[in-house]
Amino acid sequence: MQILSVDVKGNASYVMIEVPIPAGCSYDTKTKWGSNEAHREYFRDKVSIFSNYLYQGHYTFTIKLLPRYKGTYTLNPAKAELMYFPTFFGREALKTVEVK
Repeated sequence: MQILSVDVKGNASYVMIEVPIPAGCSYDTKTKWGSNEAHREYFRDKVSIFSNYLYQGHYTFTIKLLPRYKGTYTLNPAKAELMYFPTFFGREALKTVEVK
């Protein structure tokens, strides 16, 4: 299971959050959208979560993953951006993930 935490510094409308999937994993189940989501798309290498409006605060999103291959993988940074103003965005640092 991959848990994503997003801290919104100010009210934002039409937000897209891209969450990369580790190379050694695949999707366990493709769950329905959460309470703060308008749509969710599953791709081979990432999940895109769309929200119409996020108030200032802390949000948590969950993606259920199934480990396939053991190893240490480099995980690209997750990114949140405004859909209609992509110059306003935030992302985390590059990470290393161990799949057991």
